[in-house]
Amino acid sequence: MDEEKIDDIKENERVLVYGLEELGAGEVLRIRESGGVYQVDVLFDRVDGRRLETVPINRLKPAPDLFERLSSGDLDSPLDFFLKQLAYQLPLFNVGGELSNSRTDLLPHQILLTRDIIEYQRRRFLIADEVGLGKTIETGLIIRELFARKDAERILIVCPAGLTRNWQQELIECFRLHFDILGTDFSDVTHLSWETHNRVIASIDTIKQLRRIERLRRAPKWDLIVIDEAHHLSRKKYGKKVQLTQNYRLAEALRTYTRDMLFLTATPHQGDGYQFWSLIQLLDDQLFESPDVMSDHRGLLNRVMFRRTKREATDADGNPIFMRRQVYTQTFPLAARERWFYDQLTEYLREGYGVAGIGQSKTTSKQRAVGFVMATFQKMMSSSPRAIRQALRRRLLVLLAREYMALERKAQKIHAPGIAEKLFKLQEEMRRLAIDIASIPLSSGQMAEADAYIAKVRQRLARKGYIGEETTSWALDMEEEAEDAIYSEAVIPNEPQKVRELIKVAPVGPDRKFDTLIRAIEQVKRLSRDEKIVVFTQYRETLEFLKMELGKLYGESKIAVIKGGPLDDKIAAVEAFWEPEGAQFLVSTSAGGEGINLQICHILFNYDLPWNPMAVEQRIGRIHRYGQTDTAQVYNLVAEDTVEERIYGLLEEKLLGIAKTIGKVDEVTGQVIEDFRSEILGFLGSSPRYQDLYKKALIDRDYQRTELEIVEAIEKARQASEALRQLAQDLESFNFGRYKKIKGPFTLDDLKLFVEKGILRLGGAFIPQGDVTHIEAPKTLHQYSNVSPRYENIVFDRKLAMRKRNAELMGLGHPLVDALIEHLRSPLFSGEVTGNWPGEVKSSELSVRCMFVVNFEEGKKKTFYKGFSLSNDGQLNTFSPGADIEELASLKSKVGRPRPCETLSISKSIKDRILSIIAEEEASLRAKFDNVLSINSHIIGLMENWWLSSLTVSFLSVLKVQ
Repeated sequence: MDEEKIDDIKENERVLVYGLEELGAGEVLRIRESGGVYQVDVLFDRVDGRRLETVPINRLKPAPDLFERLSSGDLDSPLDFFLKQLAYQLPLFNVGGELSNSRTDLLPHQILLTRDIIEYQRRRFLIADEVGLGKTIETGLIIRELFARKDAERILIVCPAGLTRNWQQELIECFRLHFDILGTDFSDVTHLSWETHNRVIASIDTIKQLRRIERLRRAPKWDLIVIDEAHHLSRKKYGKKVQLTQNYRLAEALRTYTRDMLFLTATPHQGDGYQFWSLIQLLDDQLFESPDVMSDHRGLLNRVMFRRTKREATDADGNPIFMRRQVYTQTFPLAARERWFYDQLTEYLREGYGVAGIGQSKTTSKQRAVGFVMATFQKMMSSSPRAIRQALRRRLLVLLAREYMALERKAQKIHAPGIAEKLFKLQEEMRRLAIDIASIPLSSGQMAEADAYIAKVRQRLARKGYIGEETTSWALDMEEEAEDAIYSEAVIPNEPQKVRELIKVAPVGPDRKFDTLIRAIEQVKRLSRDEKIVVFTQYRETLEFLKMELGKLYGESKIAVIKGGPLDDKIAAVEAFWEPEGAQFLVSTSAGGEGINLQICHILFNYDLPWNPMAVEQRIGRIHRYGQTDTAQVYNLVAEDTVEERIYGLLEEKLLGIAKTIGKVDEVTGQVIEDFRSEILGFLGSSPRYQDLYKKALIDRDYQRTELEIVEAIEKARQASEALRQLAQDLESFNFGRYKKIKGPFTLDDLKLFVEKGILRLGGAFIPQGDVTHIEAPKTLHQYSNVSPRYENIVFDRKLAMRKRNAELMGLGHPLVDALIEHLRSPLFSGEVTGNWPGEVKSSELSVRCMFVVNFEEGKKKTFYKGFSLSNDGQLNTFSPGADIEELASLKSKVGRPRPCETLSISKSIKDRILSIIAEEEASLRAKFDNVLSINSHIIGLMENWWLSSLTVSFLSVLKVQ
């Protein structure tokens, strides 16, 4: 038997292996005999790499030559042929990500940045795009592409505590990538936890603790570490003394435990050249010897830094992304009772700040705790009476519960008269507070519910949390901050009695601010009755108040709310708001609104103003973004004669003054140009000194020091902005022409056609149902990873997927699409050769498709798919890369196996000419690149072409890095 096979199987010939049909055809390298048994080494050159198999010779059979198949009439159906060819083309031409299943709009600057970074072997970069250009999305694209190439497994994202959930939600919502949050989804009691969690998000203040760094060092290294808000990695120089923050020491430790590292920040330069140089040193300590060298050779920053501005950014058609915007400040006077309460609370805060040592050069931890409580109450005071009233009630309950627990412990140790009576009085007061806080209705179980609420407060008080030496904040969830303040152990003299008195005078019901909001809304509705409106606040209590009062006026069904919580609730609210007949108002907390797209609306009210000006910019960015077709109109509601009005007014006044002197004012609106405004506010928002202004202003009364500090802060921000602009002027800017060169020829509509034809061809079901499609996966695909038997709410429209709560976006990266492509590309699915229909051809024509895989010495690969047409007289032509999808669309009923054309004859000279062209292409590729190890070429399709009257050889050309 083996002797007979030796005559059929020769070295260098192509063969198939019984039992390994999925590998396709391989080349015989060597035949050897041992003990009368012949073993054969067969090399398989596949698109995903080479594979060597040693098999008995009796398992081999000669592989059919595609040219012979065509000449002999062994043809596949046109449907199978185009499905197989597109299974190769679609992933290859998805360089710009147009076909991905990412649930977010992908913009040209994001696509180019992702492509540029992925091409590097060692990826260590600072991404310093301006605020609003999508650094989180860019990072998600990079991560997804690394996973797709199997070039990364372990990824760690480090960010401020207030952004951990936002990162987790955006990666899930936009890219279907699940990451675990350290301390929420898992704990790291030992280093073994790090070995079993490969996708992690960690708060920088949590992970920089020395014990955690040691555990990280004992765990496997990371493939990529991302540090968000990287300007917090600070190293400064004072004379000869160098001061490093804990954050910087963390980055120093991590840089040796990862291959790739990305820093994200819109404000990398804080006005300190040494600090910026130190940041670059973490990425590449060999690039610049000193800050002076960096200034002299700033062009070298291209090796480690990317920065795109809003002015550069465009959509896929080259149009500017951002429309104009107008920001108005709507002031209003407080009512008499509101003014009385404001003044009483202000005095309480002033006294507290005095205890906290605000303005002193050094303070104790107890003083800082008091200052934290006071600052939180000051912010809530400017939000709404309900927010501060509820906060004061909860603070008093905590104080009483702490006193109650102390008396209980005392009673256990000694017998003291009067303790039982004190405990009873405290219990009664706590119950009344719990009933008011939780709005517990009058019933037989009212006291039991109140006691249950009090028990939860006591449980939390019994837990003691870790207090770090250094905290890193940016956009902390105000609810979490308020919660921490309410439970703070700050010691303020006679605090319970002071809080009781404030609760008594706190206003109840609608206030002047709400009346101002309603007047403004009515004015909007007079111009456009069905206008949609977004209202932002920092606190849930204010949100609940707005939801209730707006619901009374306009109907509960017209009010959608986002207050954090489950992602599904957030998507449901946005979906209701996007529906033409759905909610007219969307009320959201700042934290809940992160990452949502609301460009269907162009009117936004800031019911309260965060102290961090960049948090205001982030809110505005929800409506002032790509896809907005109208001028964004923003209204800030600020009470007259308050600290907030004075500081915000001073900030606007001084910012406008600087803008006028350097020509950064919009001639139409008279406002500061957005690019300059967001840039300056970005630097201000990252300055802790700016955050202290509100505290000091409340103490100073005359605002003279406040005004001087605002001027100083804005000037420092301007200098930092200018320093960054000078350093970045030689960076490569966004080039729309480059994007057009890599933009693929296929759309999600094309992918839908491909999936529909492929699913039906393999025996599945594809059933359109309104906006969505129901898919029954073919049994053939059930064996592939993560493929479900059925899919209920499939869409192929990215914008629709972003709006519909339960919609599942199909695209490259979805398990079903990936499985379909893998199956169609495998040797198990035949579709390499097809031909014409009888009576439709006037002369012999041929089309050939071929893949080229260029292997480099360092292990990188580049794949090409070339196309050209060869006429009977030898003339060479090219055709559109999208031709096959057009043919697939036009097939309709032509799905059977074609009959070969009688006039077709593949002569040896034609075949040799085709192989010669392939060899010439290989030589061209070898000359084009350095360090080429080998080039593997594969003819993947032959077709007798019926739409030309010439002999055709097809090669499409585009670059894809694998």
